[in-house]
Amino acid sequence: MSKTKPISSRPVTEDKYRNEKGILQIVQDGLCHHCGACIGFCPVGTFGLDENAYPIQVDKCIDCNICVRDCSGIEVDYDGIGTQLFGDDYQYGSFTGWVEESYIGHAKENKLRRNGASGGVVTQLLMHLIDTKQIKGAVVVIEDPDEPACGKGIVARNRDDLLRSQQSRYTTAATLAALQEIQKEDGPFALVGLPCQVHALRKHQMFSSSWKRRVPIVIGLYCHFTLPMSAIKETARTLGPKRERLLHMEFRNKDPRGWPYNTWEMTFNGGTVWRSPLDPGQTFNVVSRVTKLGRCLQCLDATAEFADLSIGDPWIRDEDGNLKYETPEGWSSIMVRTTKGSEIVQDAISAGKLEIRPIPLKEIQMGQYQMMTEKKLQSAFRIQVRRFLKIATPHYSMRLPQASHKIIKTEIAFWFLRTLPFFRSVSRILLWVGFSKFGTWAIVRRQQRRKKRFATGKVPIVDPDFGVSEKRT
Repeated sequence: MSKTKPISSRPVTEDKYRNEKGILQIVQDGLCHHCGACIGFCPVGTFGLDENAYPIQVDKCIDCNICVRDCSGIEVDYDGIGTQLFGDDYQYGSFTGWVEESYIGHAKENKLRRNGASGGVVTQLLMHLIDTKQIKGAVVVIEDPDEPACGKGIVARNRDDLLRSQQSRYTTAATLAALQEIQKEDGPFALVGLPCQVHALRKHQMFSSSWKRRVPIVIGLYCHFTLPMSAIKETARTLGPKRERLLHMEFRNKDPRGWPYNTWEMTFNGGTVWRSPLDPGQTFNVVSRVTKLGRCLQCLDATAEFADLSIGDPWIRDEDGNLKYETPEGWSSIMVRTTKGSEIVQDAISAGKLEIRPIPLKEIQMGQYQMMTEKKLQSAFRIQVRRFLKIATPHYSMRLPQASHKIIKTEIAFWFLRTLPFFRSVSRILLWVGFSKFGTWAIVRRQQRRKKRFATGKVPIVDPDFGVSEKRT
């Protein structure tokens, strides 16, 4: 096991990247997450967003280098952040990170449960925290009203704002840019974020006690990777009618059958509506196969390991391979990581806002096995290959695992598919085929084979060989 290291005093990459030119170079080097931290934490408003949601300089720079220091695209000090959050026993390594308690749960308010991506837990918790004045608001993501292919971070301060943020958004969203709005407020606020966004906030909090007080509650979302807005636009152009533009995008539009059938729906300005014939996970996989995924492919965190709570879909199967929590109303899987997280959950239960059931952590691991394996093992192999080839790579201080032959073979196949986005005509053909009757049939057949693998116990969960970060008993 790797020994836990002390908190870093400055990023290892600081000598290469500095100030506004450093941020622009990070974008050029393909290491930008689109998280928005360089905008949200800048004390003088140096950066804005360009048409592709990348940071762009819009005002003077005072050379404080906060933007580079907080950037999670170039470095994440897992040991330092983990030790600060969880204590000296923390070590990086397991699929799920440090977990105190694990549950399946749902919102008690029926409207929130039915309108959520799965069980409505995130919205219910935030609504309870705002209603009881435990927080002034929460940083969440909504559909960008000016660009439906993109998400936009806002500070939700009331019920209507929270309802606008319900459901998942699988596309670019510079969520942390919204932190500009609360820079001079005392808080407290909550943040709902993806792993990269949580990393950037925690990096900033390592140097700023005021931001620890300002955003004391962090709710993390499971994340395989996000689709760039260009991918959403290309999907709309390929599958939508000619000469009509995308007007509205829902990634988890409601289905009469409920969860997990709530899936992608695109509405165009001419009134045309396209709805995916596949479930949201399958739809996401089709689009991602023909998309340049960028910095996400070097991320090692599938479940927002530095959040107080991590919440996601319960893709958990029983001994027969069937989804164990498939109900129209929906459930969410919940991992409690900190004392603060546990207090939030228990307070919501006491107030009659949340219903939960304890479940073994292994169930969540099994449900997210494919995503976690890619994040922890395939991403680690990619990083090692990029380092060998002298290509710009994020810095991680911990030892990365040695890739097995199976991981190497899987990665070769993965990168064969990754060459397709370089040919737009091929990508469009594959998108069309993927959502055709033949493509739908082939994908459903593949899902049936995967179900059989679960039923026969052929999906073992084995933590990587670089340490264990779950709580010791």
